[in-house]
Amino acid sequence: MDDIIILTPGQRLKAVRKKLGLRQRDLAGKNLSENYISMFENGKRRINIINATYLSHRINEAAEEKGLDFRVAANYFVKSEKDIVKDKCSEWLSQCRNPGNDGYYDIYSNIYKSIFLSNKYNLSDILADSYFLKGNYLYTNGLYRCAIIHFSQGLLYYIKNGEIEKEGNCYFNMAKVYYKMENYDLAIGYFNLAGSTKKVDEEKIKHYKALSFYKLKQYSLAKSNIDNILFKNGRVLELENNITKKLTRNEKNEM
Repeated sequence: MDDIIILTPGQRLKAVRKKLGLRQRDLAGKNLSENYISMFENGKRRINIINATYLSHRINEAAEEKGLDFRVAANYFVKSEKDIVKDKCSEWLSQCRNPGNDGYYDIYSNIYKSIFLSNKYNLSDILADSYFLKGNYLYTNGLYRCAIIHFSQGLLYYIKNGEIEKEGNCYFNMAKVYYKMENYDLAIGYFNLAGSTKKVDEEKIKHYKALSFYKLKQYSLAKSNIDNILFKNGRVLELENNITKKLTRNEKNEM
């Protein structure tokens, strides 16, 4: 995977120059010596935006002269490795959120690359999003235990970073996984944690809690949750009807 190899600014210039078959002297000019270019490429000198703009202009001119469809922006030679990683990971995660015709191999490959680089460059926000996104795909594919592992990893970083809304979404998704695994007690616990963040739709939480209590045959608790849902769609009304049928006469009287 060549795209997880992150070049320094100088290495990027050298790679572009070699790609176009240019020598350092071909890029040198009145205010930019061949020695300066050599030192920059070897990491012995930094570059400012003025010189980077000059280099990008010269490179784009050379590409045009060679009839190549190739352009490079000045900031490509200014950005740090960490900035490049942010750009790459953001692009990969965006593709995974909107995969189009991409298959699961491409999706998981992009998430893996994002996890690898964000971990290497200490980008905890991107790392958390990568784990969360992979958890979603694992959940969709029915790999529930693996999904829990990845959601848990993402959750640790969301808590550390103080991202309460994403923390709540993580709790909620973990609860849904436990529900699918038929661990209804644990599911209810995580639905409660999701609700405690005040960042997750309360109606959805109540519905899932009602479902969980229904599966546990705790019909009174299921009913109390379903009764607190304000806007009841067809699924909620069907569950409410099933709960009502299951309630014993004594339980009905108590309510």
